[in-house]
Amino acid sequence: MVLIGEKVELKPAQPQDYRLFADWWSDPKYLGNFYNITPETPQTIQNFVEVASQSGGVYFIIDKASKQPLGTIGYWNPFSMTPAFNGFEIWYQIHQDHRGKGLATQAASILVNHLFNTTPVNRIQATVVVGNNASCRVLEKSGMSKEGVMRGVWFLHGDYRDEHLYSIVREDWVSDQNYKQKHAF
Repeated sequence: MVLIGEKVELKPAQPQDYRLFADWWSDPKYLGNFYNITPETPQTIQNFVEVASQSGGVYFIIDKASKQPLGTIGYWNPFSMTPAFNGFEIWYQIHQDHRGKGLATQAASILVNHLFNTTPVNRIQATVVVGNNASCRVLEKSGMSKEGVMRGVWFLHGDYRDEHLYSIVREDWVSDQNYKQKHAF
C-alpha cells in the first residue's frame, strides 16, 4: 500500500528497488556522519527487507509529482520478544540532494499517522545520535517528545555514542484528524 502526503509518497520497497537501496546505504554521503558505512548488495537489502517485514515495514520516500526516490523510511518492533510491551521504532534517511526541505518530517508524520490508524500500537519511538540536530527537529515536528538520553548505546566510527530517545503515544496522537491538523502532511 502506498501512503500519500502533500509532497511525498511512501512506497513499500520491492525487489526492483534493492539495487538503488544498496547503492544509497553503501554511500557515505547518503548516510552522513551518524551511521556506520558497510557495503550493501541487493541480496543484503533483500534480507533486511524480509527480516524487517516480519515486525514492521520498509519504504522508499518518493516525490509525489516527479515519482523520483528521495530517501528511505521504515519501522520495526524493538519489543517483539516481550508481548507486554507494545511499540514500534521508526527510522528514515533523506538523500543528501533533498535534505532541508521538510521531506523527512512529512514522511515521518505520514508513517506515524498510518501506524496509529492501522495498528493497535500504543507507542512509536525513534532514536537519534546526539549531535544530529536536524533529525531531532524532524521528530519534534512530527509530534514526538524527547524522553531522555541513552548513554553509550550506539557504536559509531569506533566509539560508543549517546542517543536521544523520542516517542509519541496514542494518547498524544488522539486521532487522524487531530494529528493531520497539527503536523506536516
